[in-house]
Amino acid sequence: MSDSLQIGIVAGGPIEKIPNLNDYPWINYWIGVDHGALYLASHRMEIDLAIGDFDSISQAEYETIQTHAKKVKQFPSDKDSTDLELAIDESIELKAENVSIFGATGGRLDHAWINMFLLKKLAHANITAKLVDRQNQLSLHYPGVYSIEKEQQYPYVSFLSITEQVEDLTLEGFRYNLNAETITFGSSFTVSNECVEKKCTYSFSKGILLVIKSRD
Repeated sequence: MSDSLQIGIVAGGPIEKIPNLNDYPWINYWIGVDHGALYLASHRMEIDLAIGDFDSISQAEYETIQTHAKKVKQFPSDKDSTDLELAIDESIELKAENVSIFGATGGRLDHAWINMFLLKKLAHANITAKLVDRQNQLSLHYPGVYSIEKEQQYPYVSFLSITEQVEDLTLEGFRYNLNAETITFGSSFTVSNECVEKKCTYSFSKGILLVIKSRD
């Protein structure tokens, strides 16, 4: 295993949306966010850090978290950041190389939306990051050249601009390739593509791109 820090964050979203965490053996540091820490404890997984205001759990459940976590950081309920943002700030401070976030989708829409946009904070810190559930994998990117491998688990790939526009979007190895196209915020033009080669590449020169890999 690499000595680099590969962080897994488990938030308090619907547990039925959380994939089997044993499928991510490369993660070497686990952060449980509020009720997500209880999820890790109940699955007998090591908790390196439990963080949040813990207002969604009982005193007995909090004591269970304290028993299983190496470190607990509790914050007041009245604060300026969500519990997940606090965990992301910790990941940045720890200088993580990669962050995978689970339990952050499938519940309240306001939480799901801000959780997607919190990926920007990690991208700005040059940390590779993604939101993962049983049906989707989301990542956010600044201009550059990127590659993805063909995956049976997530066969569909969508490219969405979260800025007014993304310029010079080029797709190679996909079912629908593009050459230096401009896509705009709110357009469905680049939804539901597929990587048909063993490895596909995409690049763009301006804007911020949300990449969603998904399955039915």
